[in-house]
Amino acid sequence: MGTEIYINGSQIPDTHWSEKISAGWDEELVLSVTGCFPELIPQSNSEQNHFKVSFQLNEADAARVIPQLKLQFRRQHLDIKILYSSGIDLDIIPVSSDKGQAMQFLRQKWGFIAEDTVACGDSGNDIALFAIGEEKGIIVGNARPELLEWHRDNPGKYCYLAKNTCAGGIIEGLKYFGLME
Repeated sequence: MGTEIYINGSQIPDTHWSEKISAGWDEELVLSVTGCFPELIPQSNSEQNHFKVSFQLNEADAARVIPQLKLQFRRQHLDIKILYSSGIDLDIIPVSSDKGQAMQFLRQKWGFIAEDTVACGDSGNDIALFAIGEEKGIIVGNARPELLEWHRDNPGKYCYLAKNTCAGGIIEGLKYFGLME
């Protein structure tokens, strides 16, 4: 989700990234608000971290619950992002955090230029990878409907929709961008 960055095998998240995304984030208040929604089923502890609160939410309830949840967060003056993907996964993260912003942070930290950076994805929680900057993007052929819909509505020269699935789609995209023969 772009909420934690680990460098060189460290078991401790990068402190610069953590500081950058911490502004305006209040995990306890997020948990307090979400506790009022019985439709939200907490995901396992392995899916949670200090900057990500994750739930399962049935697709049938999502259209009703998500707007109510956003309203409650606004009332609490919480500036957060709600990401709903795969028809079940709901993640709440700081507004200054997502996969795209994490990619930008690392690219700039290590001095990579956008043209030398490639992101790959298959679901709605990957949209931020393709919606920011001029990095190349590969959407694999087995992508979830929410990502395919986003791509249809946001075509761009830096984003390639592969026909092949999984790793085959990534290889296809790398060939398309001339990064692999």
